[in-house]
Amino acid sequence: MRSLKGENMEIKGININSAPNFQAKFLNTEVLKDTVEYAVRNNKFDKLNQARKTIENYDVFTKIAVDLRKNEKTGADEFVFTSYIPKYNKNKNGEIVTEYKQISTTIPRNQKKSHYQLYQLLIKMSNNAPENNLYKKIVKGN
Repeated sequence: MRSLKGENMEIKGININSAPNFQAKFLNTEVLKDTVEYAVRNNKFDKLNQARKTIENYDVFTKIAVDLRKNEKTGADEFVFTSYIPKYNKNKNGEIVTEYKQISTTIPRNQKKSHYQLYQLLIKMSNNAPENNLYKKIVKGN
């Protein structure tokens, strides 16, 4: 929280960290948190939150993380979506053990404003999910 002081008044700013964030299926990564803050600042959070709900409605067990990294070969920034798909097995004692299959999908960062591009990717991923190719590629690894 920050505050600005004038001659006769004190204005306290909004703490952006109190904004809603993705925690259910989307893992709370820094780039996703920044994208949510971007959406809140630009009055786009409702659309982003609806996209999240749409994506999560079709696969309630898969966890998704998204990070921004440099490509080791080219040095270009890219989004790395990592899906963790659960696989359930019984151990020798009959207890259920959860293991995760990990699938990574990279998408080049085309714009200087990575938050806006990620926002657009999430909206696109939710459109006609689970039938669209971006959803299939990231969530299912197809």
